[in-house]
Amino acid sequence: MDPMWFYDELGELDEWQTFREAALPLEKEHLETRVALRDAEAALRADPGNEDLKSRLEELKKRLEELDRRAPWISSDVAMEIALWGVPHG
Repeated sequence: MDPMWFYDELGELDEWQTFREAALPLEKEHLETRVALRDAEAALRADPGNEDLKSRLEELKKRLEELDRRAPWISSDVAMEIALWGVPHG
């Protein structure tokens, strides 16, 4: 009996590795931006009148929106690897 899904198919493995190599820097930047945004929001709660923090917060939000436009899958509820290379349901 042939398996329904063969994980070691060379073509799909290469596609997955290429995707991961391209996605890793974007994911790292997205994570760093989210952490900086979280920290800026916490600092702004402690000092609500700080205009520098408000401008930093706006800059980080714009950067995060830009990342989401460039890579919409990055903030998806389902990991792109599962959607593209996961085991088919059914």
